[in-house]
Amino acid sequence: MHQILWLFLLMGCYDLCLDRLLMPRQFLRYEPNRLQINKKRYYVCDDFPNVPAGCVLPSVTTIASACSPPGKIAALMNWRKKVGDEEANRRTRNAVERGNWLHGLLEDFWNGEDIETHLDSHPSFVPYFDSIGGFLERVDSPLLVESAIAWYDPAQEIGYSGTFDMLATMANGNTALLDWKTSFKQKPDTQLADYRMQLGAYVQAIEQMYDIEIEEAHCAIAIYDPDTGNGQEAQIVSLDAAELVVQSGLMMQKTQQFFFNHYPGRRPLTISMDRAA
Repeated sequence: MHQILWLFLLMGCYDLCLDRLLMPRQFLRYEPNRLQINKKRYYVCDDFPNVPAGCVLPSVTTIASACSPPGKIAALMNWRKKVGDEEANRRTRNAVERGNWLHGLLEDFWNGEDIETHLDSHPSFVPYFDSIGGFLERVDSPLLVESAIAWYDPAQEIGYSGTFDMLATMANGNTALLDWKTSFKQKPDTQLADYRMQLGAYVQAIEQMYDIEIEEAHCAIAIYDPDTGNGQEAQIVSLDAAELVVQSGLMMQKTQQFFFNHYPGRRPLTISMDRAA
């Protein structure tokens, strides 16, 4: 009798453990708390489990921009000179607007909400969603959408923060970081270095915050030129686990450089609430 009872108990424990293994993992989402300092983006890290409370960390893009090689900065200046300030500003505004539109649409799409309002509000942007459609078929299910994250090294007292687009389970079963971008045309490999480093940076932060392993990361660049009406399937920048380690190492080096050159005392600032009367 006891043997039968133990058998039922063991079977029950097995079923419970199996259910927990099969249950989708819940990831806590963190709302971005951004600051602008000298036109550069920073994050106040109040509730992150891996960062001291109130710590102000630079964004990944702020570090990448500040540590860019002189040739990249010169190329950007030459481009503005070539097309003119008015056209450069128009393209920049358009890039921000279409990027915000695509991010908002995809967030609602993966949350199971109605996206028709997005499609109706900006019909000229719909080709960007069409461009990325083929890649979306490779995604099985979202784990976390649009969350602030941070990486922090307590020994050096340096770190960075940012907001990633999506953590997902892919159709092949792997856990992956996904990033959405838009462009008028396909980008040459020489212009993809920052995208790769951003993927490595975000993966390193997510793994530290949530104690998980991410097997792959993809930056999907939706391509459409509204001036010519030409579009194409999204350009996909993909990194496996080994490549992500390399890119996260590059980000760590740039973070050290940024704190050495731009932070007073080479340590992060902190913000705390003054509760005095």
